[in-house]
Formats: sequence, C-alpha cells, structure tokens
Amino acid sequence: MLSVRPIWFFVALSLTCVPGLQAELPPSDTRGSAVRDLNTPRPFTPPANAAEWQPRATDIRAQILHSCGLWPVPAKSALRERVTEPFQGDGFTAEKVHLQPSPGVYLAGNLYRPKGRSGPFPAVLSPHGHWASGRLENTDTASVPGRCIQLARMGFVVFSYDMIGYNDSAQFSPRNADRSVVRTNFYDNHVALFRNTTNQLWNLSLMGQQLWFGMRALDFLSSLPDVDANRIGITGASGGGTQSFLLAAVDDRIKVSVPAVMVSHTMQGGCFCENAPGLRVDFSNIDLAAAAAPRPQLLIGATGDWTKTTLEVEGPDVAKVYQVLGVPGNTSAVRFDFPHNYNRISREVMYAWMARWLQGQPAGPVEEMPFTVPPRDRLKVFLDDDYPPDALSEAEYTAAWIQQRQRDLEKLRPTDPESYARFVQILTPTWSRAFALDGSEKTRLEIAGAFGRTGRGDRIERRLAMTRVDNPRAAIVLAHPDGKAAIGVGGRWEKQAINLVAAGIPVLAFDAFQTGPQRDPAVLARSPFTNFLNTYNRTVLQERVQDVATAIAYARQIFPGARIVLIGEDAAGLWALSAARLADATLADAGNLEVADDAAMSAPEIFVPGIRLLGGFDGAVALAAPKPLNLHNVGLRFTTAWVESAYAAAGKPEALRVSREPINDTQRFRWIESVYPR
Repeated sequence: MLSVRPIWFFVALSLTCVPGLQAELPPSDTRGSAVRDLNTPRPFTPPANAAEWQPRATDIRAQILHSCGLWPVPAKSALRERVTEPFQGDGFTAEKVHLQPSPGVYLAGNLYRPKGRSGPFPAVLSPHGHWASGRLENTDTASVPGRCIQLARMGFVVFSYDMIGYNDSAQFSPRNADRSVVRTNFYDNHVALFRNTTNQLWNLSLMGQQLWFGMRALDFLSSLPDVDANRIGITGASGGGTQSFLLAAVDDRIKVSVPAVMVSHTMQGGCFCENAPGLRVDFSNIDLAAAAAPRPQLLIGATGDWTKTTLEVEGPDVAKVYQVLGVPGNTSAVRFDFPHNYNRISREVMYAWMARWLQGQPAGPVEEMPFTVPPRDRLKVFLDDDYPPDALSEAEYTAAWIQQRQRDLEKLRPTDPESYARFVQILTPTWSRAFALDGSEKTRLEIAGAFGRTGRGDRIERRLAMTRVDNPRAAIVLAHPDGKAAIGVGGRWEKQAINLVAAGIPVLAFDAFQTGPQRDPAVLARSPFTNFLNTYNRTVLQERVQDVATAIAYARQIFPGARIVLIGEDAAGLWALSAARLADATLADAGNLEVADDAAMSAPEIFVPGIRLLGGFDGAVALAAPKPLNLHNVGLRFTTAWVESAYAAAGKPEALRVSREPINDTQRFRWIESVYPR
C-alpha cells in the first residue's frame, strides 16, 4: 500500500530529484517587461540551409493569412469588373476600372496599357501607399501615374488601384448631406475604418481587407486577355511597399517584387493597414519580405527614413535566404540619399529590374522619359463620389463579411469520421496560430528549479507533488490561478494533491504567465488594442495557454510513458480547454463564460485575436476529440455544440462529459480514476 507523505515534503523533494538539463533560463520571467512595438529593432536569424528555410517560409505565409483573417481563404465572388473610357496618351492608354472584391464593395483604379501594340504583355500591380493624393499622387517625391505611364510605354500592363478610403474607394467614409466627405484628408478616412476592436475576434482589420483587395486586384489583372499571367510583378512604396511584400509572400502569381522604403528591421509600419493581430509576434518585415524567395526581389531604401540601413542590414539579411536557396542573383538592394520617397531615381532602378526579369532584357539602366499625367477627370472613376446603389456602408460590409465567415466555418462542422478528419486538418493550424503556440512539444526545454523554452525569456516556476511510484500510469498538469501555491501547504488544491499522490498519480502545478508572485496588475491592465500591442506581443491568454503547452511538454519529459491529464480550475479552465488537444485527457472549468458576447470575449485576460475563426473556445476544445474530456460549469452561456459534434463524429460520444454546474473534489477524483484506472 502506498504511504502518504506530508505535502510539504514531497513538494520539497521534487526540486532535487527530477532530472535536469544545463539551465539557460533567465533569473525571472521577462515576458511581462519585454513589450515590443512597431519601432523595436528586430534581429533576423538566417536559415542554415534550404531545408530549414522552407518550413519557415510556409509558416510566415500562413501567419500572414491567419493574421489578416484570410485563412481559410474566403470564397471568391464574381469581380463584376467594368473597364471604361480609355484615355489616349503618348505611348500609353489609361482606362477607368472598378470591380467588386466582395459583393457590394467597389475597388477602383486605372489600367495603363501599351499603345498601338499587341500582347500578351507582362503586367505590374501598383499599390500606391500613403501619399496625400493616393494613386493620383504626382510630385517630385512620388508619382504613381508617372511610374505606370513609363511601365506601359515599356510594354507592361499596369493596374494602379486605390487603398481603402482613398479617391474612388471611399464608399465607407462618412459623408455630409451634400455627399462631401466629413474628413477631407484621405489618410484620416483610411485609418478610421475597421477600428471596432471586437472585429479582431475575427481578425477583421484594415490590413486584412487591404490584402484581400490586393488579392482580388491580382485576380483581375491576371484574367485580362492581353496579360501573360506567368509574368506579373508588383511594386509600391511606403504603405504600398508593405502591400507589395505581403502579396508577394502569400501569392506566388507574383513573379517579381520591388517593395520600396518599407523593409526595415526597425520601424515596421505605422498604419492600421500595416499591423494585423499577431502578425509580428515572431516575424519582422525582413521575414515577410524574404518569404518571396526565390522569386526575384529588389529592395529600395533611403537614407532619410527607417530603411537607411538597407545596404548594411536588411538587404544582406534577405540575401542570405536567396543564397541558401542557390539563387543569390535573384535579389538586390539599393539605397539613395533622399527622404522617404519613390522619386524618379528610385523608380528607374525598378524599371530596369522589371524589364530584366519580366521581359528578358539585359541588366542596365532604364531612363524615365518625360510624361504628362492625364487630367484628373480622365482618371477618377466616380467623379461625383456617386457610388452604385448596392454599395454597402462599413457597418453593412462588416456584418456581411462576418456572416460569410460564419457560413464558411459552419461548413467545417464535423458530422462523420470523414468530415471530422477534414475539420482537424483545417482547423488545427488555425488553433495553433490563434493561440500563438510555438510548438513546445518539439522545443528543447530547460530545467533549473523551474522550466521554460530555450531563448524565449520565460521562466515557469513549478511545484511537483511526487509519488513513490517509479512509472506512474498518469500525471496531473494543474492549471490554476494560484499557480504552484495551489498544491502548497494551505493551498486550495492541497487535499486533492494528497489524494492523487496516494493513488500513485503525481501532480505538477506551475506559475503561468502573470500568476503567482510574478503577477503585476499593470501588465494585466494593458489593453491589447493600444499601440498595436497584439501585433507584436502575445496576449495574456495566449501566453498562459503557451505555458500550459510547455508544462505538458515538461510533464512528458519527466514522466515518460505516463498519460497526461490536464486540469484547469476556476479562471484557468479556459487556459486548459484551449490546450486540451495537447493532453491525453482534460478536465476544465468553462467558467460559464458568455462566449457570444463580444465584450466579454475582448476582456484583456481573455482576448484571443482570431478566435472566432476557430469556432471560439468551443471549436478549440473540440479538437481534443476523441480523448477523454470533462467540461463543467458551462452554465447556459458557454456553448458546446462544436464539442458535441466532434465527439459524435469521431465515434466517441461517451468520452465527453458536459455539466452545467461546477463539479466537486469527489467527482473530479472519480473521473480521473475512471479515465486511467489502477
């Protein structure tokens, strides 16, 4: 018969008799203090070889799509494009274009074509960036029509399209009774859109919508009969540079890219259209730009902005990726002594790069010839800002977008083994990205009186309640708001730990992020929606779910062969059910959370960007099927429809227990014993 040792004894003993590795942990958890923002310098770790880079590039692309709310990729509706009114220029024509990237939304621009020549031609997408006049900007600092005219004269078809809120794509902008915009500055209209923070539960953001519009603009350009869809490039500066490297990263129809004055290891982009939830937690603009490799890419920098180190830092870093892929000549970087710009000198190197890679021209300079921009009324699509009658407002479009994503998600609800397998295949990556997990089960862990991931800045203090059993059949990982103190003397879980140890089951408790002595109210009070905080940092719940994942990995390391039972108590129930897929069995307190309430789901200690793309917490825990699962305290507000569908479809409905009320200690112990009996 097992003897029961006092709780203080087996807790203390655990600190000295657990095998450990050489410690590389920080003396304290640094994650609460190490807050990054858009200006935090971001080092780039080059890959050692092509085999190392390929999965990383895939990860980058997937993160872009998830952060922008575009995974799974939305169904594409008919563009309903209209191309009218050609302007006859000197060596080029310019036509007005509008199309619908989504029903009831109008994206407008101009299509520049070579005059008097027959195709098919190579083509270039031309996003404009945050210039005062958008796609109609024509100054010495930047001329968007100028670069389109030059490229058309060189034999390219060019589509110059609006950013949301600019020129003819301003249908969402508030207007006065006379149809004039309330905000007269395009940028002010642009940054005011999609700012409802609860939209981020769907990863619905200005950046995501801007990328979606770019993807649809590419659909339009590649469909034109006089365009060679195998020879398409993209170039833009400033915010247009961000759009250029993002679209090149996620869509391999872009064969050549030239992002100007935006790829930097410091400032990452100061606009809402450049900062999506979770985008740069692990990646910087260097990573995002490098994801286009091995396709040709030219970086253009300027001494007068954040790309001033293009030749010393960003260019060489991107070049290292091309080198390991065996195509060092496919990338280059230049820098000119100007402020933030896309002026003639900068544009001329772009022309040469496009001609070389899309037209097969020899490397060499291309001079921009003098040009005359067509009159504004020959480029402006909606002259009186009179949009078609089916044009939606921002609120109407947001509702329609979310409804469509709900319909897309509902199609994944499992009903049988085949659909369950599809559900797991598609939504597991979404789950991993929603909680910003780094794959702790595959990461080397360091153990030194605490545990954590190598080089991640975490130090997770822990307490082990050990048994005399050498090879326990099961081990408990306890997620608790009190952290390791929960199983200490006088702890709320002391009695439970004693009973489990007596039954031969060890118990691990740990101080998850901002619990236990490290808890800092100032850290927990930070709004995830201020200063793009959640673009560059994990949210509180994401950090805690990661710590649960790390604790499970730690338990598997010190108890090889034991079945890991994850238990989440009180507020920590959400952490546990979010990580349930990683354990062998899970018992979690659902907290009667009102999951349909956007405000409740946006609270600082609960918020997870993009969680609704997963089906919410219900969808997250459904991924644990068919392993034993006990959800209690669901009340009337925590939905379990996805969980129940998943277990039924996986053929294990009996492995699921759901109760409206909280369970007691006796019920908890009996469930554990029933799952892994002696």
